[in-house]
Amino acid sequence: MKGYSRNLVILIILLLSNPLIFAQEITNPKELFSEGEYFFLSEEYEEALYYYLQLLEIYPDHANFNFKAGWTYMQIPGQEFMAIPYLEKAITKTSIKYKKRSFKEKNAPHHAYFRLGNAYRINNELEKALDTYQVFVDSKEFEGNYNLNIVETEIAACNRAKIIQDDPVNVKFTKLASPVNSSSDNTNAIFSGDGNTMVFVTELKFYDAIQQSKKINGEWTIPEVLNPQVGSDGDFYPTSLSYDGKELFMVKRMEENADIYVSTLGEDLWSKATPLNSFINTRAHETHASISADGNTLYFTSARRGGIGGIDIYRSQRQSTGDWEEAVNLGPGINTAEDEETPFMTVDGKRLIFCSKGHFNMGGYDIFYSDLEANGKWANPVNIGYPINTTGDDLFFHPIGKGFQGYMSKVDRDGPLTFDIYRVEILDKEADHPGFELPVFNRDFMIKLIQPETGDTIILHYNKEKDVMKASDPAYRIIIDDKK
Repeated sequence: MKGYSRNLVILIILLLSNPLIFAQEITNPKELFSEGEYFFLSEEYEEALYYYLQLLEIYPDHANFNFKAGWTYMQIPGQEFMAIPYLEKAITKTSIKYKKRSFKEKNAPHHAYFRLGNAYRINNELEKALDTYQVFVDSKEFEGNYNLNIVETEIAACNRAKIIQDDPVNVKFTKLASPVNSSSDNTNAIFSGDGNTMVFVTELKFYDAIQQSKKINGEWTIPEVLNPQVGSDGDFYPTSLSYDGKELFMVKRMEENADIYVSTLGEDLWSKATPLNSFINTRAHETHASISADGNTLYFTSARRGGIGGIDIYRSQRQSTGDWEEAVNLGPGINTAEDEETPFMTVDGKRLIFCSKGHFNMGGYDIFYSDLEANGKWANPVNIGYPINTTGDDLFFHPIGKGFQGYMSKVDRDGPLTFDIYRVEILDKEADHPGFELPVFNRDFMIKLIQPETGDTIILHYNKEKDVMKASDPAYRIIIDDKK
């Protein structure tokens, strides 16, 4: 009888935790709207989408319901492009006096034009994005109601994307096979220095699992779930393994905060994760941490007060006691007024690879690198290039060796719309910069585009048949350095 009761309780918990089991019982449009709104506000976007799509089966041309579905798709990483047909319907009837929580509202908000432009940009339909942004800006409802700077930022990203895509990186993507990749999202792949231990996250039905796989005879073993060992209830996300594979750094995501934790490997098992000290963790969000190959420097991201932008990259040195010293902001050469994320240092300690919404990006987060110069200063960050970077968010590039190889997760649109882990190999290994070949002149030169005010840099090919001066916008100056 006790076994029966326990199984009944488990069944009830499973049913309550999966509202889609009951979704087919709701047919009243107002209730469908209410459920969709509830799950959207709870950031359960796939559940919210289910209800909004049910509404659209009843009202296929309803501008507001199309906006709700489109805007929800925009919240689901890897599925943003699915928003386009819904937002295209939404803009057919918009209003500046939009009531967003009202079932009776038939119009979409006027900023649906801006959302549609973003969806086009993420889908790499750059001319459509630019046209849509312009319609939005030129509308009589725009002036006095919206921030022009926000739209101009998106327009600039589209124009930068066209420049970057004109000079693509020679790169090879190799999708890792089963048992690493599965039918669910697989992300946050991190590696030990010898490349034989991998820890990553797999999104399971009821929780996010931290998994570990070992490379034996060139093959990855069946992943082992580490959640019980490190003490995760599905709220820990791996960010870095030490070079020797014995320290696992993770971020614990909580409702009001995020902190950095570490677990150490014993003879066979990982220890319960413990938080780092108050020099690292604050009341603000600490979102990522990675350890240098020598184990002495921690690079991490924080939204703490006193930074340059929203989320900045910081550095802390390990004391002789093993604890961490007061953190130092990497400064305005790396950090911008926008967010920076997921910093990793290459094994030789000479190149920082990170993600940023600032610098010379294609929209959203792009991956950049910066070299540590002999004087201890960081060189101007350089966009790692297309197609590693796209017009959507590109995050969490884990470099291997000197950075010509690495791992990242991305969505294959020809398959299920889930994130899989890929090995990335930049093939231009003889170039001074990963992914960029230096141009060939009668004598050795290289061309840089530099934004004088911010120092944003992009390196371009020179081709006599190609008019590179089209990139010579007045906002940039071309510097030609004689390499001697």
